[in-house]
Amino acid sequence: MRGGVLVIALVMLAAGMTVAFAVATSAALELAMAERTGARLRAVEAAEAGIAAALRAGAWSAATPWSASGDLPEGGRWHARVALAASRLDPMGGPVEWLFEITSRGAAGSARAELAQGFRVLGPLPGVPELTHWRLLDPPP
Repeated sequence: MRGGVLVIALVMLAAGMTVAFAVATSAALELAMAERTGARLRAVEAAEAGIAAALRAGAWSAATPWSASGDLPEGGRWHARVALAASRLDPMGGPVEWLFEITSRGAAGSARAELAQGFRVLGPLPGVPELTHWRLLDPPP
């Protein structure tokens, strides 16, 4: 009888260890997924910070693209570039319409994000930007 109790105790111990291992593996997987998601969000925030910096700078030009880079205090780095996409002349003598696009790349850890923000300016440059479109250039995997 004493040997039977030992066998039952060992079986119960093995079952408990199997459950504990499964829970630990699941928790580690969820933690890794949460870290990747957090890094991806920080990369998107960094790309958005690049767009905001480009709009604040107001340094767009028809002749020369503007570019700059920066770091976020929470972690992450951005690089933004503003380039002329097109211009339209009004045949009736109205103001020139300038179409620009900001491309901003954000990075945080191993995560990357790239965003684009379009805007137009009527009349002389640098002028006041009117946002036209926004898009995520590299959708998440």
